[in-house]
Amino acid sequence: MNPRQVVAWIALLGAVLGGAALLDRIGFPAPQMILAIMVGAALALAGRLPAPLPRRVNLGVQAMLGVLMGSYLQVSLLVSIGWGLLPVLAVTAATVVVSVLVAIVFARITKVDLPTATLGMLAGGSAAVVAAADELDADPRRVAFMQYLRVALVALSAPAIAAVLDDKEGLAYGPVSLGGSVTDPSLPYWMVVGRGDQLAGLSIAIILCLIGIRVGGWLRLPNAALLGPMLVTAVVTGLGISHGYAPTHIFKDLLFVLIGFEVGTRFTREVVREMARMIPAMTVAVLALSGIVAGLALGLATLVDLEMSDLYLATTPGGINAVLATADKMNADLPLITGVQTIRLLVMMMLLPLLISRIRRYETTRTRPASTPARSL
Repeated sequence: MNPRQVVAWIALLGAVLGGAALLDRIGFPAPQMILAIMVGAALALAGRLPAPLPRRVNLGVQAMLGVLMGSYLQVSLLVSIGWGLLPVLAVTAATVVVSVLVAIVFARITKVDLPTATLGMLAGGSAAVVAAADELDADPRRVAFMQYLRVALVALSAPAIAAVLDDKEGLAYGPVSLGGSVTDPSLPYWMVVGRGDQLAGLSIAIILCLIGIRVGGWLRLPNAALLGPMLVTAVVTGLGISHGYAPTHIFKDLLFVLIGFEVGTRFTREVVREMARMIPAMTVAVLALSGIVAGLALGLATLVDLEMSDLYLATTPGGINAVLATADKMNADLPLITGVQTIRLLVMMMLLPLLISRIRRYETTRTRPASTPARSL
C-alpha cells in the first residue's frame, strides 16, 4: 500500500473503533466485529475501499487472536468447581452435537454448504470461528452473518431468561471480559496488553505467536496461525508460567475490527440478497438450538445441586460476553459459568479441524455417484 492508502486505513480503523466503543457502552453485542463487517461490506459494494489489507496483517491478527483465546483458560476457576463440573461438561459436549445436527438440517433446507452451515451454528468463539472459516473451506461471509445473528439473539434473550429462572437479584448490562488471570481490567483503555509493562507483555505475546505458528505447522494443524498460538498460550496460561500478555482494551478491539474488515470486504450484492433471504430460517435454527440447549440445562438441574439460572448461563450457545455480563449482575456462580464457557470455547476451536474433516468425508460419500454396471457386448 502507498502512504495515502495507509493513512486512509488508519483513519477508517480509528473511526470504526470509536463507533464500536459507543455501541459497547449501550450493551450492543460484539460491536467491533459487527460494525467493521458492515462498514467493510458497504465500502466494498460501493467500490471505495482504500486497498486490500496485506496477507501478513491477516496472519498476525489470527495469531494474536489465538493468544487471546488461549489466555482465557483459568485453572483456579475449574478447580474451585470440583466434581460438579463433569455433568455440566457432558451438557457442553451435547451442545456441540446439537449444533452440528441443527446445522445439517439448516444446510438441507437453505442449500448452504455443510461446512459453512456448521461453522455458522457452532456455539462459542465467534471471532475465532470466523477467522478460521477460510482455512476450513467455508464461506467467511455467511459464517460471520450466521454467527453474529446467533450472538445477537442469545445476547438479547439471555438476561430475560435468566431473570425468569432466578429473579432474586436485579439485572443490568455492563462490560465483562475473560482472561482475568493474565489481564488487569483496571488498566487504561489505550494499553495494549494486560499488565503495566507494555513492552514486556507485548514481547511475550509476539513470542507466543511465533512459537505457536511453528508448533501449529509441526502438528499440521489447519489454520496453524490461529490454533497453534492458542494451544501454546493455553499451556502457558494453565501452568502459570507468565502473565500480562493477553491483548486487551484497544488492541483486542483492533483485532476484532481487522477480522471484521477482512470478512466485510468480500461481500457482493448477490451474497447480501441471499443472506437477507436466510434470516427467517436462521432465526428459527438459532431459536431451536437455544431451546434445546436450555432444555438440556434444565434437565441437568434435576440431577446436580446447582441453580437452573447458573446452568443455563453456563451452557448458552454463544454470546459469551453478554452472558458473563448478566451473570456478573445477578447472584450467579461466576466460576462455574466462566469455567464452562471457557472450556467450550477452547474445545470447540480444537475440534474444528476434525469436525470439518468428517463433514467433508460425509459430503463426499453422500454425493459420490453410484458405479454403473458395465454394458454387455
